[in-house]
Amino acid sequence: MKIGIDISAMAKTLAGIGQYCVQMIKELYAMDQENEYYLFAPTEVALPVAENDHWHLINYGGKRGSTLRYMTEVPKILKKEGIRVFVGTRHYLPPFHPEIRYIGVVHDLIPLYMPELFTFFHRLRFRMFTRLCARKADHIVAGSKATAADVVKYMHVPEEKITVLYYGADARFRPERDEAGIHAAMEKYHIKTPYVLCLSTVEPRKNMLRTIQAFEALTKEELQEAQLVIVGGSGWNNGEIYDYVKQHRMEEKVLFTGYASDEEIRHIYANAGVFVYASLCEGFGIPIVEAMQSGTPVITSNLSSMPEVAGDACRLVDPYSVEEIKEAMKEILEDEALQQQMRARGLKQAAAFSWKRCAAGLHDIILETEGKSHA
Repeated sequence: MKIGIDISAMAKTLAGIGQYCVQMIKELYAMDQENEYYLFAPTEVALPVAENDHWHLINYGGKRGSTLRYMTEVPKILKKEGIRVFVGTRHYLPPFHPEIRYIGVVHDLIPLYMPELFTFFHRLRFRMFTRLCARKADHIVAGSKATAADVVKYMHVPEEKITVLYYGADARFRPERDEAGIHAAMEKYHIKTPYVLCLSTVEPRKNMLRTIQAFEALTKEELQEAQLVIVGGSGWNNGEIYDYVKQHRMEEKVLFTGYASDEEIRHIYANAGVFVYASLCEGFGIPIVEAMQSGTPVITSNLSSMPEVAGDACRLVDPYSVEEIKEAMKEILEDEALQQQMRARGLKQAAAFSWKRCAAGLHDIILETEGKSHA
């Protein structure tokens, strides 16, 4: 059978969906050399596996105007190559052909219920593809029960057409410390201990401003030598975040590293006193699992999918409460016994999530979907 997968998210800096594509390719490649896979991207991308007779990279036409080319060129290639099942890893599905089955992967529907956090063009494009997916997809994959509930609520898709497949964390995140690597990362980014770590794009949805305000309140009272280290690229509408740091003269306390390499991130996780992920909403929250798998205590939000991922291993807080975030930081940083307890619970909870299981579930859905008629 010939299977198509949208890997256009890999044409950009590898954030959440790009990482999902990488992990699915690696795991499907390891488990399936019988079926034939066609990986669709708007440009040449670096694959995590070698192309061969069963695995093909399809460049459908350049970054500029890539959405239009996705809608016009991809359907032609699907028909020409005789592809039977197409997986939209962003639930952005190309125009439908009656002989092809379509699977949409919904990571989140946040632009539908928190539209103020996104640009007008992003909202418009998202609504268009979401409606198309809701009407035409043969099956929907959601990354959490919270996201599955949103699919039912906002896309009006029946539960029997939805499967929850939890994500995982890369195996490089582990509790064993590489002291030389940690030292090199600390030196490169001028990180001092103790530090509170955040890893996410700098944008309003990630609630970075309240996290910074909580850290500021913490270091005014005590732990005055601590740093807040924010690893990740600059997102949309974040001027207020950077302005706050400058206006409150916190440049030496709040460190924006920008993007760091995968290996550097591993070492930065390993040496952090606590990891804070007080996002306002998430479809899953891969960094929560990465931090737990690294043996790092985690503070995260009590909203959307995050309690589902955290289990009883993390400290849950109201992300709209600066005081709650501050108190959680303070309690964990000052209590070594609590840190050890949270590390042990985090490692146990992280073991519940696996990219291999996620890919195996997707593989089963692909095989089950092939041959079905459209709803």
